[in-house]
Amino acid sequence: MEVHRATPLYEFLRQCDAQPMTRVVLDCGAGGPDPPLALFHQAGYKTYGIEIAREALEEALAYSRAQGVNLTILPADMRHIPFPRDTFSFAYSFNTIFFMTEPDIALSVAEIERVFKPGGLCYANFKSVDEPGDRPFSPRSPPRRLLRSQRFSKHSDDEADKYFRACDIVWKQKTLTTCRQGPEVVVHANIEYIAQKRPCGAG
Repeated sequence: MEVHRATPLYEFLRQCDAQPMTRVVLDCGAGGPDPPLALFHQAGYKTYGIEIAREALEEALAYSRAQGVNLTILPADMRHIPFPRDTFSFAYSFNTIFFMTEPDIALSVAEIERVFKPGGLCYANFKSVDEPGDRPFSPRSPPRRLLRSQRFSKHSDDEADKYFRACDIVWKQKTLTTCRQGPEVVVHANIEYIAQKRPCGAG
């Protein structure tokens, strides 16, 4: 199996491997033709994922069938994650959360913090205000239809720190990458976080 475009998650996987916890992980926004959960499956993790968009979910399930693996990806919304508190050792949202409005981002990060265990790690990446362009989503796009979001939410360098209320930020970096889409050169600017959940009752 090969999973493309998920390079930033290798650092998260490395840090998860170093933790003395059961290898079980949740991907929030797990759909698409190259599901990053396959990276964790290859590394021996028990994998779970949720995906709100039907087309993206079907692509991930088709990948699972083609590869003969069960990644356990369910139709669900990360604003209301359908798992009990402290279910997972690790959880992440890769290239997904910035499609939401800021109130929904806050709700989603709180839900992610709820479902993984104290001592465990979570990963999320956010669009930076340094990314050029601010085109609105098309009316029929999944963010508009499912999330009522108009455009990417963007954050300044430390602005997204506020979402991690139950966690300590243990790793953070800002990345700028360019890629060519036809004749156009596109710049992506992201701020990546890895956070560790504090013990229950810790401030």
